[in-house]
Amino acid sequence: MGAWGFKPFENDDAADFVAEFEQEGVVAISRALDAGCGTGGYVEAPDGSMALAAAAIVAAAGGASGLLSEPAESALKGVSNWQALTGLKGKAFKAVDCVSGQNSELMELWNEAEPANAAGFKAELKRLREALR
Repeated sequence: MGAWGFKPFENDDAADFVAEFEQEGVVAISRALDAGCGTGGYVEAPDGSMALAAAAIVAAAGGASGLLSEPAESALKGVSNWQALTGLKGKAFKAVDCVSGQNSELMELWNEAEPANAAGFKAELKRLREALR
């Protein structure tokens, strides 16, 4: 799975996504959130990981703290259109719901993981949802 932890930026796909966000800004966030609900209703693990990272960035732009990695925080400081970013809050919330649903490969993988890690991942999803309310 390429993960070293259960937080939004503790996996390879989310770490790579930060570079996309640095280059493309809000466009990359919107694209990742759209992919987070999958095509045909199924969300592949890489898309789910990037959607959670994008949702965390949206939540942080809205004032939530403790969700970002250092590189993601640095990239967020470079955003010029905060209003467009915070305007994606509803889309971010929906993406988190999709990634945490039954049609999510990422959720399947975490459900197969060690119980303590699966519980940690689910707690992070809950924390992210609360930050996006």
